[in-house]
Amino acid sequence: MILKGKVVVANTGDDTLTLIDFDNGEIEILDLIKIASVMDEKALRLKGYIIGPYDIVSSQQGYVYCTNVYDNSVFKMDLKNKKIIDILAVGSYPTCIKYFNKRLFIANTDSNSISIIDEESFSLVENIPVGEKPTYIEIDQNNKNIYVVNSNGYSIDLISLNGEEHHTIKLNNNPVKIAIFENQIYILSNINNGIINNSNISIINLKTFEEESCTEIEGIFSNMLKINGSEIIFITNMDNGCLYRMDIKGKNMLSKTYLKGMPNKLEWNKDNILFISNISTNMLTLFHIKDNKVIKNIQVGKEPNGVLILN
Repeated sequence: MILKGKVVVANTGDDTLTLIDFDNGEIEILDLIKIASVMDEKALRLKGYIIGPYDIVSSQQGYVYCTNVYDNSVFKMDLKNKKIIDILAVGSYPTCIKYFNKRLFIANTDSNSISIIDEESFSLVENIPVGEKPTYIEIDQNNKNIYVVNSNGYSIDLISLNGEEHHTIKLNNNPVKIAIFENQIYILSNINNGIINNSNISIINLKTFEEESCTEIEGIFSNMLKINGSEIIFITNMDNGCLYRMDIKGKNMLSKTYLKGMPNKLEWNKDNILFISNISTNMLTLFHIKDNKVIKNIQVGKEPNGVLILN
């Protein structure tokens, strides 16, 4: 199997990015503190501090943007020349970052808000209050809505990008991750009430906001990824170190693969490969969907989180 393109991993624990180039087989560690040190006055506040790179996204202009959970900022980076172009302060503990229509959307987990950044000027457009502990954002490009997962608020915020609507979708449990496909939203939630430690995946109709189905699963799961065009969902469990393949339509587990450690973030290259960051083994796991097996583990930095695939 031949892999092409580049993959970038944000290593929260040691303030680095791991750049993996599958075209030439090279792996490079980018020290963000060292790179930022040449930025004169904008880098002064970074000296002696940890910054905590957490999530990363690319844009149409070719730049890479990285949220820093300890520095409460976003880096604008020229990855080709390994330079930080600019630094912008956002809310407290910025986790998820998404890009759409020349704007960046950041979930500020400890500020209970969403920051919107204009890409062209790299300036803050707006801060929008949302529910408690927002940790993930999904963008419905067809309907031009964003959905914000409030991980401690038993809710999801729906925000219209044309400014016409902002309301809260109430849930029975705390959501962890969502995926939008056609006119449905798939929601991974945790049920942890001191008696049971389970999760469920519910499907809600985006037009009526009514629940169409709900599948209970044993254990606490941290992440979910739906394969577009199929009923297959992958979920990770940091407690037992496993990756699960699930048929959401049939409501049954198809397989369970032990990965060791604490598998966390999931990304898909739109072909046959999943990329899974593992925050305790400091590895990026490559999983072959068709063969249903691990094909490679790549050593990255400390406490890897966000994974960006550049094709």
